[in-house]
Amino acid sequence: MLTSWVPAYSSAFQAEHEEQIIIHKAAKKVFDALGGKIPKIKDLNAEYSTVLSQKQKDYADYRESRNKMRELLTVKANIDTVSERKDRDREIVR
Repeated sequence: MLTSWVPAYSSAFQAEHEEQIIIHKAAKKVFDALGGKIPKIKDLNAEYSTVLSQKQKDYADYRESRNKMRELLTVKANIDTVSERKDRDREIVR
């Protein structure tokens, strides 16, 4: 029965290259989680294109919502201004 091979580093080598060894182990863990295969550039480009088009659609929706909110805030400010004028006019009449 085969067991996974673990390289035995000398303590001097381990101390000198500890950061690179940690990065390598983390990268290996990620690739193993992907089924041990590196994604193809074609697949990555297709996924990026899909994500980018969704981002553009979402941003267009965001801009529309932002403009609607600004319009509503302007209407609210106008109503508040008119309401304050009416209140002042009522006080003057009394």
